[in-house]
Amino acid sequence: MWFSKKSNPQPESIATSTAPQAASQAAPNVASTSSSTLDWLRASVSRISRDHIPPADIDVRAHLLDSGYVDSLSSTELLADIERRFGVRIEEMDIVGRLCNIAALAREIESRAGQ
Repeated sequence: MWFSKKSNPQPESIATSTAPQAASQAAPNVASTSSSTLDWLRASVSRISRDHIPPADIDVRAHLLDSGYVDSLSSTELLADIERRFGVRIEEMDIVGRLCNIAALAREIESRAGQ
């Protein structure tokens, strides 16, 4: 199934060597968002995740579907929660594409909600 939790196909040595570079490139994007929006999104994903992932264990830069945090049904629930909480409507296809992680969702919510 396309939304099942996937394991890391790379050997640990390769994943470790590229992680610092990826983290340094993504860090400015995460820092530009409000921690309250990120915290709310983490808590929401934790609540709707079928694996009951603790909010602290959720990587805000990980792909929501590929990481197994949400599936197609729970992503719809997440988008409905975002619309209720922030008054921002995000299309379902955006969560697969340009808004595929919590950091990107938080930036989009804040830019549309004017926070």
